[in-house]
Amino acid sequence: MAAVTPPPPPPYAPPINLYAILSLVFAVFVLPPLGVYFGHKAKQEIARTGERGVELATAGIITGWVMTGILALLVIVWCGLLTLLPIMMMATAP
Repeated sequence: MAAVTPPPPPPYAPPINLYAILSLVFAVFVLPPLGVYFGHKAKQEIARTGERGVELATAGIITGWVMTGILALLVIVWCGLLTLLPIMMMATAP
């Protein structure tokens, strides 16, 4: 009687790049420019090592740039309001 060989195990999936995960986390929750930096760093490392996470790195880069733009716009508006506040206070004073 012939021995039946078991099927081969499924192929090993490479790990997800840590910089790619950090890219998205930093872009959304911490400091958006760091998300952009980690996203570019992740893409370089993924190309070198073959790890997974290109989509996370790309999402981190895009989200980081969008959040950086929103943050810059908010800082500009905030500075403009601080500049106008004394003028508005003097205009309403009797």
